[in-house]
Amino acid sequence: MKKILLFIFLLVILTGCNLNQLSVKIQPLNQAENLNQPTGTTINFLVSNYEYTKYCNGADMDSEGYKNSLTVKETKIIPQTNLTQEQLLTQTIDAASEKANLTSITSMDQNFLKIVDDTVYIEPIEGWAGVSIFLCAWKPLVEVNLLQFPEIKKVKWVSDLQKWEELNQ
Repeated sequence: MKKILLFIFLLVILTGCNLNQLSVKIQPLNQAENLNQPTGTTINFLVSNYEYTKYCNGADMDSEGYKNSLTVKETKIIPQTNLTQEQLLTQTIDAASEKANLTSITSMDQNFLKIVDDTVYIEPIEGWAGVSIFLCAWKPLVEVNLLQFPEIKKVKWVSDLQKWEELNQ
């Protein structure tokens, strides 16, 4: 028995192998078990080839023109999985808004939409200098990207804060 243990010990020393190397070799096998686990969610959204200011700039307020230009499909992988429908829609609008440089609302509030049945309600937006230019482009961006989901049939922009609060109940 002592000869066998001595032989194994010498074999380990002569081959330059150590226990730390053995454990490193085992780790990839454990990681392979997780390869089929979701690691993120792919979201698709539409943006324009043009800056929104080509259509919405104060002198030109062409929301319909901007809406028609929202034809470029983009894809983004976000780290979260198992998103609720509301989270998925919010992440889609966040990604589209970021790509279009229209993040005034999404950067301030992640609870800007509510879903009731097949309708998405957008919270009231307070005014600021330039809000009309922003909304000229953001409204079509939001609507096009929300209506790409088959379960969403309507987008309603809430203007009354009390009605918005009622949706939260």
